[in-house]
Amino acid sequence: MPADQLPLRLIERTTVVLGVAAVAAAGLLWGPRGMLASGVGAALSVANFWVLRRLGARAVARVEAGASPGQAVALVLSLAVKMLLLFGLVWVAVRLLGLPILPFTLGMSVFVAAIFFGGLYLGPQSRKVPPAAPSGGGPEAPIHNEN
Repeated sequence: MPADQLPLRLIERTTVVLGVAAVAAAGLLWGPRGMLASGVGAALSVANFWVLRRLGARAVARVEAGASPGQAVALVLSLAVKMLLLFGLVWVAVRLLGLPILPFTLGMSVFVAAIFFGGLYLGPQSRKVPPAAPSGGGPEAPIHNEN
């Protein structure tokens, strides 16, 4: 695995760990039905990031290879289809299956928490783009705000 993929793998694994914790917490708070709802939400969250990471890696690889604008549009459409599918699955889980909203939301939110904790853990060393060099090649001039 390329080194630039390691932060994303960390977030993916953190999503799984937080998903397990959310399912356990939902079991304690809401019982078996809440545990099921949280598990479905966490599974959707993990699957969403799994697909998002792969689509993003494919997009970056195509851009680096000199993708045409038509190929870029196809990638954007694939992301839109992924979101529509996710929205549809959430609707099925809540409306058709009747899963409780709060534990389901707890499970779905593990992705956001994983990004937050992953970012705290990785800190600035995970920055992909180096800071911009000062223009003119000379030492950086201080910025003065004059009123």
